[in-house]
Amino acid sequence: MANSENKIVRFFQKEWEPVTYCGETFGWKTRLTGFAVGTAAGLLAGMVLFSSWIPELFVALLAGWIAQKWYVELLLERRKKDFQSQLCDYLDAVSTCLSCGRNTYDSFLSAEEVVQELYLEGAPIRTEGKNISEGLKNGRQIGEVLGIAAKESRCQDLRTYGEIYKSCSAAGGNLKKVTDESRNKLMEKILVEQEIKTVLAGPRNELNIMALMPFVILASLRSMSGDFLPNDGISMGTNIVALAIFVISYWMGRKMVQIKV
Repeated sequence: MANSENKIVRFFQKEWEPVTYCGETFGWKTRLTGFAVGTAAGLLAGMVLFSSWIPELFVALLAGWIAQKWYVELLLERRKKDFQSQLCDYLDAVSTCLSCGRNTYDSFLSAEEVVQELYLEGAPIRTEGKNISEGLKNGRQIGEVLGIAAKESRCQDLRTYGEIYKSCSAAGGNLKKVTDESRNKLMEKILVEQEIKTVLAGPRNELNIMALMPFVILASLRSMSGDFLPNDGISMGTNIVALAIFVISYWMGRKMVQIKV
């Protein structure tokens, strides 16, 4: 019995474990917000589909649990996008300093000062830029600190730049050209992603409307005539199957309109 309780406690601790990204932590308050919103939406959906508190409560709790995970992932994805766009300014500052004849060490330190002035407190590039500068001041190599920053920010573009920069530095290549090309490639990637997002805005909105319509229709039918939608075992089982099909279909639809470059 004690082992089962410990497993349950560890499960919830793991699921609600705080997630830190570039200086910002998404902890239990963030998850609780997502859980509350999801539970409210699930309760409304359950009230439309069922007239019994047991399935309504189950749907509400399930929706809340899914929503809290989705909400954290949404905030993480937004912060990753912010870091990606801010990284362009950071690389641009590094390139400008190299053009002025500064060495690589001073260029990265100066770039960190530039982004500190460009962005407000809490911006992800300020956190990672500060970490890079502190790593250099502690005697680490540029390639090493870039790799650490890429791992913490989960940014493949920064990881690729760090590897290319390390190889170029060892071979005596043009470091400014490498930085400029990396920045330009990143800018092109961001522009392509924005164009794809614009093109898919219409289908995404249509998907959300189609997902909402069945619940609106069922709510209208229940408000007009409660006898029209029986609450027997067959009807409840049909609604459960329909809800499962609906959730799977909506999940597949979201996957279809999410294209990553």
